[in-house]
Amino acid sequence: MNAEGMPRDLNASGLERAFPWRHALIPLIWALLILGLHAIPGSDLHLRDWTVVFHVDKLIHACMFGVLSLSVFVALGKAGSIRKYKAFAILGLALYGVLLELAQGLWFIQRDASVLDMVADFAGVLLGRVAFRLVYRCWN
Repeated sequence: MNAEGMPRDLNASGLERAFPWRHALIPLIWALLILGLHAIPGSDLHLRDWTVVFHVDKLIHACMFGVLSLSVFVALGKAGSIRKYKAFAILGLALYGVLLELAQGLWFIQRDASVLDMVADFAGVLLGRVAFRLVYRCWN
């Protein structure tokens, strides 16, 4: 327990365990789903005018990366490795968002890269981290 009375990790034993790869399955599947959604050709996206005006796609980006971030931190928490890999996880997820946007601009058909999408992805990463803290009452 820390000074706020919260557990340090989801692994309450305090011992670092070998990483349980079964917990990495959900983040991996979610990351592949995000990749697939980014690769959809622009002509197959039937966006309405109001979605463009209100930037609904930014909210979708933030939600996708929020769920990915939450699932990554749950997996790290199960292994008792949050303290050790927290910064790497945040940076890795942010880098994943940037690379996906660059891939959209370079390789994916009728798609373009957007700095605002990168910002929304990073905001989702941070929201997922905060959601982990609120749900599991574990901050490390």
